[in-house]
Amino acid sequence: MKKFTLLALCLIMVLSLAACSKTEDGGSDSPTADPIFKREEGSNIITGYKPGDVKLGQYTGLTYKPMSTEVTEEEIQEELDSYVSSYKSMIEVTDRNVVQYGDVVAIDYKGFKVGETEPFSGGTGSTQALWIGSGKFIPGFEEALIGHEKGTTFTINVRFPDEYPTSSMAGVDANFEVTINKISIYKFPELTDAFIAEKTGNKYETVEAYKENIKAQKQSEKLEEAEIKKEDELAKKAIENATFVIDLTEEMDKALANLKNNLDNMYINSVGVDGAGYYYLAYGMSTEQYEEHLRQMTEFSVKYEYVRSAIVEAERFEVTDEEIDTLASNLMAQYGYTSLNNLYEAIKSQNGAEGREFLKEQVKLNKASDLIFSTAIPE
Repeated sequence: MKKFTLLALCLIMVLSLAACSKTEDGGSDSPTADPIFKREEGSNIITGYKPGDVKLGQYTGLTYKPMSTEVTEEEIQEELDSYVSSYKSMIEVTDRNVVQYGDVVAIDYKGFKVGETEPFSGGTGSTQALWIGSGKFIPGFEEALIGHEKGTTFTINVRFPDEYPTSSMAGVDANFEVTINKISIYKFPELTDAFIAEKTGNKYETVEAYKENIKAQKQSEKLEEAEIKKEDELAKKAIENATFVIDLTEEMDKALANLKNNLDNMYINSVGVDGAGYYYLAYGMSTEQYEEHLRQMTEFSVKYEYVRSAIVEAERFEVTDEEIDTLASNLMAQYGYTSLNNLYEAIKSQNGAEGREFLKEQVKLNKASDLIFSTAIPE
């Protein structure tokens, strides 16, 4: 799963539209509910900024380090190998009984913390398929199976990494009782023009044509990644150059709670089950690491919104009806609203602001970002 970028989190926390539960026609089913964000009179209706909350430093002409967008032959080959690997088949080994590197073994196992007699939570498996060399298990586990015979039961000793996501197991010494039930190997198809043509439905008729497709996709991904990296770096610099006159702790706490709620709701809406805890598992994080990750993202987002608001105040941007209509259309498409009224109801429900005024302010904030990014200078 792809992690949220800093700037993407700003949209999730500030617009909050994804958190709205919708009716079948795309509208909010509770447009009159108390808004999550209640802004003080005289403050920015989106961010809560009030004149004088931030003293701006330099925000135009900032420098950044461009990321290389070159696509290497090694990267293309890695993608090609992965594609071929997706069509591999498994064949049971019948001419030997000893496990070798590269084998796929079916194992039963029980894990015990050293000195304990009961298996630890999550440390038991039955007929688990494990590709030796895949790195799927903790360091040392897969290598310890090499040289053992099918049908035997034995014990291996390992140590969980200090940075292991589950804090109760980080740095723990453990013994695994393992039984090898079966040994197999993967058979990979031969990479030929005929293979590519068959598997792509003749969309690509040669290996070279498919490699060109991989290169184009990788190039697009790198260009997008480079732009995201540039924007995050510049936004951080604009924040570092600013002086925050007010204490934003309370605002950050509210935004963090709202972010967690929105992330869980996004998962519920897409999968249909409770999303609590999903994101930290997807990132390979412990709950503590996940909490700190979101807290850092929230601090960035709140501060960046205040800096952008201060830039709006300083630059006095003008906004046209066409710009508001364009943003409204984009948000309707992004969040699945079928009418402008439904979009405005969702904004009112979540932010307590009139829809068109809210979008007008959002256009101004976007202009502040554009000013930062468009005047930036590569180092």
